[in-house]
Amino acid sequence: MVITAKVEDSITDYKHVLLSSLQDTAIVTVRVGSGEEVKSWAVHKGLLTHHSPFFAAALNGFFKESTSNVVELIEDSPEAFNLFVYWLYTGDLTPGKLTSDVKRFARIACLAWALGDKLQCPVFQDRAMLQLLAFHKHAWLMEDAIRLIYNVSPSGSKLRSFAADIVCYHQLGDQRLGIGVDGIMAVEDLTRDVLEKLVKFDRMEGGEDPCDEGSSYLKVLAFEKCKVEKDME
Repeated sequence: MVITAKVEDSITDYKHVLLSSLQDTAIVTVRVGSGEEVKSWAVHKGLLTHHSPFFAAALNGFFKESTSNVVELIEDSPEAFNLFVYWLYTGDLTPGKLTSDVKRFARIACLAWALGDKLQCPVFQDRAMLQLLAFHKHAWLMEDAIRLIYNVSPSGSKLRSFAADIVCYHQLGDQRLGIGVDGIMAVEDLTRDVLEKLVKFDRMEGGEDPCDEGSSYLKVLAFEKCKVEKDME
């Protein structure tokens, strides 16, 4: 995908940030998940604190993590954090380089967006959203993905707005989502969001796919809609 970045998203800028951040050679251990699902990563402190105010506060403040250099994220997804680390060191978030299963990647991208929200990293959130938009061009989010989005994102979030728009466009127009009326009603808050969307949007009267203008789902990056189809190649 070709996009125009407003913050540190070109290859040149990212390499500069990477090299600058790696001058701090301190290594932080990040443990993610709980029980048998716990996984650990050794990550450069400079990268974590540069990209995430959450990590900056934990590692540079008066919390125990600032002296132990160990951070535990017991409520988060190891798969999503793996994606975050991959992005930290490469600036890339292309699904083909991580898994050939695009549907599995869509699930991870939802969890990654939620992780980015917690870590206060809007560029990472936007990268995850761009992958969801690209996924939408090749397949359609099913009921389990819609449920996941509403489980991991706050009310009024851009991720929920994306999910509600998808339901409006496909379910009420093309009948391609595989979510029946009962399924929609069962997802807490979704019915309200869909009804609010319908006031402004009517697919049955020729409305365009809302994802053709993906900028409304992004926080800091610009969006070039004509290139989104190429992102999953």
